Amino acid sequence: MSSAETTDPATPSEDLAVPSVEDEPESRPGGVPLYVWVIAAVVLAIPLGLLWGEGATSLEIMPRLILRALTALAAPLVVLAILSAIVTNEIHGRHGGLMMVFYLINTLVAMLIGLTMTNLFQPGIGASLAEPGVVVQPLAKKSVTDLVVELIPRSIGEAFTQNNLAQLVLLTLALGIGLVRIRDAQRARGETSFQPVIDLLTIGFELLMKVLLWVVAMVPLAVLGIVASSVGQKEGMKVFLSLIWLIVVVVVGLGCQVTWYLLQMAVFARMSPVRFLKGSLDVMANTFSTASTAATIPITLRSLRKLGVSRQSSQLTACIGTNFNNDGTALYQVTVALFMAQALGYSLSLVDRVVIVLTTLVASVGAGGIPSGSFVTLPLIFAAVRLPAEKIPILLTVDWFLDRCRTTSNVFGDMTVAVLLDRVGRPEPGSPEPGHVAVSTGSLS
Repeated sequence: MSSAETTDPATPSEDLAVPSVEDEPESRPGGVPLYVWVIAAVVLAIPLGLLWGEGATSLEIMPRLILRALTALAAPLVVLAILSAIVTNEIHGRHGGLMMVFYLINTLVAMLIGLTMTNLFQPGIGASLAEPGVVVQPLAKKSVTDLVVELIPRSIGEAFTQNNLAQLVLLTLALGIGLVRIRDAQRARGETSFQPVIDLLTIGFELLMKVLLWVVAMVPLAVLGIVASSVGQKEGMKVFLSLIWLIVVVVVGLGCQVTWYLLQMAVFARMSPVRFLKGSLDVMANTFSTASTAATIPITLRSLRKLGVSRQSSQLTACIGTNFNNDGTALYQVTVALFMAQALGYSLSLVDRVVIVLTTLVASVGAGGIPSGSFVTLPLIFAAVRLPAEKIPILLTVDWFLDRCRTTSNVFGDMTVAVLLDRVGRPEPGSPEPGHVAVSTGSLS
């Protein structure tokens, strides 16, 4: 999204440009926050479903239409998000490489926590999302050879039409690396003909996000339809009781992830976890209230400076983390994929679980600048392991709350990596300060 750029008042003027984020009108229909509309839709849908009974199933058309729109936007949005992140960010040298290693480790730990918690508590058992009378067919098993062969699409169009995330990522990475090499080569020659391509990618990403905001603004209608139709069926309430367990598993999992961050503070960064928590309270409160990573960047920078983190480390992680570091998003997506498999009675093989981890790792990066991003990219993850995406809308009833929780965890992870970089991987003497980092605004997750 377009926004004026300002600098953090706690840092010198030569610092990285920090976006001044304003609420998008689409995220507040009628001037009311979207989550209020979602809660109101749930309150209205319960008596509507009870009174209408089986007839309320006709309202399922609303979540189906919105899911189709989200699915259509997800693939090009992830491609543009990754391309934009690659060509607009400057990550050079040992400092940038070490930052990406920390991000990868924290994301893998988050997904491991999600897998463990979901297998331990099995929140999907008893949800009964399978259609009554329909025999559950086992998922087609795929070998490692099949997965490797499927990385190469028969055509570029096939990757998009089938929403094959692995193929899309392979193509996107190839294009991104090629663009970066062309950019760097032209810079070395003093040329600037690459700039229109970067501008086009940035504008394309912002345009697609604008359209997505219009679709997300209609989410309360989807919630109304899915809740009313579920309550109207005899077994409908069991679904919502199982969602309570899903919330518990995700929140406890995020709590374990925060504990992992604090452990890193104590063991590797040699910083008191209590001091780190106190220094991040303002950031956590603002993130939970706004559900926006970008809107929190100025506060994050001020808090990191108060904790004694250098300007280079704080700016690098706070700005680039909105694209690459989404630990809470990864934990949520892994948990939801396993929850849905349990609720539908599917048995996931070890290969399926590995595929979920790998696709989630990529989807969490692509969802970094997307409102309710972890929900938008779920169809791509479901498609990777052949789970039916039409069951996803039921999650909308609780996504507004879990979105705030996982976004808060994402920002907490950014701050953790900033401290680790400053304490463990100080930049080499004479290394250049990082350049301008483009940050997409909007409701981030």
